[in-house]
Amino acid sequence: MKAMVGMRRPDVPFGPETPVTVVPDSAILRTGRPWFIPPFATRWTLETVLALRISRLGHCIGAKFAHRYFDAVTLGVMPRPYPHDPSNGMLDAFDGALIIGDWMPLTDDGTIVAFTPTGTMDLGPQIEGARDMIAHLSSFATMKTGDVVGICTFLPVADPSIDLRWEGGINGKRLLSFNVK
Repeated sequence: MKAMVGMRRPDVPFGPETPVTVVPDSAILRTGRPWFIPPFATRWTLETVLALRISRLGHCIGAKFAHRYFDAVTLGVMPRPYPHDPSNGMLDAFDGALIIGDWMPLTDDGTIVAFTPTGTMDLGPQIEGARDMIAHLSSFATMKTGDVVGICTFLPVADPSIDLRWEGGINGKRLLSFNVK
């Protein structure tokens, strides 16, 4: 399993110039486990990520068919050192570089209202935009069952304090919670 996260805000459309970070499975932390602030940076930002789960194998997927390749949605959190140096690939591979919540099925009407410690945001149209992103990413890497695609980042928490309890979810259902240690 791998995770690919498009580093863009919900109001910015995905394009070939959108930065994408790849997080190895060994750096992914599951919900309920504490996230320990790494010692290599003094300031951190916790970026919330809307993520989709890939449900079947595919390569060079057409945007028209991309909706067939994901089956669930969740929230994740990407801790980012501040300031972030995109040339340092290790900043996407440290333990806890991505924290993933529990998965829930996609709603039939496409409603996605996310809540986090910093607020609530309606993300409904993001799923439609994910088709182009999955088509683009699958031209570089084979999508495998269980892979994670983060389609946007939003509602950051700046300078999280030790013992902060981060909780968030979608459509009123809590999917992700962890303590900062």
